[in-house]
Amino acid sequence: MKSTLNALALAVFSTGCVYAQNTPTDAPSPVILSEVSVRGGISWSLKNVYRGKERSDSEGLFAAQVTIESSIPNKAGYSVYASAYSADAFERTYNFGVRNDSSLGNFDLGYQHSTAHSGTARLATDGFTQIPTNGEAYLGYISTKDVVLRPSLYVFYSFDLQETNVVLSGRKDFAGAEIGLPGFDLTTKFYAGADHASTTVFESANSYYYFGASADITRPIGTNGLIGLGVNWAYNTDKLPQTEGSTFWYKVYTAFRF
Repeated sequence: MKSTLNALALAVFSTGCVYAQNTPTDAPSPVILSEVSVRGGISWSLKNVYRGKERSDSEGLFAAQVTIESSIPNKAGYSVYASAYSADAFERTYNFGVRNDSSLGNFDLGYQHSTAHSGTARLATDGFTQIPTNGEAYLGYISTKDVVLRPSLYVFYSFDLQETNVVLSGRKDFAGAEIGLPGFDLTTKFYAGADHASTTVFESANSYYYFGASADITRPIGTNGLIGLGVNWAYNTDKLPQTEGSTFWYKVYTAFRF
C-alpha cells in the first residue's frame, strides 16, 4: 500500500503534475484492462511557483485537481485520461492524454489547455508570461526501474507562446520506519528544467534554466487516501528582477484514489 500511496501523492502534487503548477514526474499506477480509476486532491501552497518562477506577490495558493483514467480495451498497457486543475481564481487547466506502461517504463503523450483568470501577465513587466488561453503538447518518459533515483523526462511545447520546456527529474522514496518515522513516508525529488520562448505578440525571445527540490512527509488515511506536508526550493537563472533568484515555500495537501 505504501508504494500506491506514494505514487498517488506525487501524481497529484509533484513540484515543478503536467497540471498547471506541476510537471508529471511520477509513474501512474498500473491500469488493469477495463479498469477506471479516479484520483485527485486539494492543496495549499505558501507561494505560487511555476517552472522556477514565483508568479504572484500574494502569499497562499489553494488548488484542486481530479483525474479520470481508463484502460483501452484490447490494448494491454495503454490507458487514456482526462484531468481538470483549478488554482484559486488564477488559472484553470484541462489535460487529455494517453499512457503506455511497459517493461521499459511509462510513456505519456498529451495536450493541456490553460485559461488565466487574473489578466495577461507579460515577461517585461511581470517577469513571466501568462496569456488568456494557452495550449501545450507534451511527451514524457518515466522510468520504473529500481535505481538510486527514479528518473523522468518531459518535453512541452506551447503553440501560443512558441515556447519549449524540457524537464529532467529524479525521485526517491523512503519508508518512515527506515528513517525513524513509523507511520509516515518520505519522498524527495530533484529537477532541472530549460525554457526557451520565441518572440511572439506576448513576449520577446527568452531563455533560462531552473532547478528545484522538494521533500514531502505523508501519512496514509484509510486505504485510498493520504495527507502530506512538503517543503520546496526553486531557483532560476533568468535576469528579470521580478522573478530571478531562489525561493522557498511549503505546502499541505490531501489526496485520494479510487
